Amino acid sequence: MDKITLQPVTSATDPMTGYINSLYHSSFPETERRPWPSLIQLIEPGAMPFFKLYAAIDSSNKFAGFVSTWQLPDSLYIEHLAVEPSMRSNGVGGTILDTVRDMAGDKPVVVEVELPDSNPDAPRRIAFYERHGFTAMSDIDYYQPPYAPGLPDVQLMLMTTSPLPDTVRFVIMLHTIVYNQ
Repeated sequence: MDKITLQPVTSATDPMTGYINSLYHSSFPETERRPWPSLIQLIEPGAMPFFKLYAAIDSSNKFAGFVSTWQLPDSLYIEHLAVEPSMRSNGVGGTILDTVRDMAGDKPVVVEVELPDSNPDAPRRIAFYERHGFTAMSDIDYYQPPYAPGLPDVQLMLMTTSPLPDTVRFVIMLHTIVYNQ
């Protein structure tokens, strides 16, 4: 596999936004993604300093995927991670996760995933995170708030790299800061 680097995307005019937009819309259902204009607002200078959007770039400067993160007080939350279909199963996703884990230092890294029986791809996605050191937080029923009016809450599962200091506090911060609920 080529070396993968994460390049910060800090403006709507960044050339990577077109690639990210396309992969974002093809990888996540409407109920699991914020409206594109809202995401772009988050990366504008000074808008949300603890939100980061990164393009994953391979050694030939080709777009390989993206990840968006939120630096919360006690954890780093991965909101979205997607790999270009032609580059899947080549270690790109794992390299992105390893880089994000390095960014988090000793703080837990948290992701939301679909429930195992929600669709045919969910067990494979869960297994991917497990291979990279994530554990299901099966002790809580978790619902992602809607990203936009008219969308439903979505039952998901939280996975983390290490125990959270206070799970209830984390969920409240996640819903307040990330979902503006």
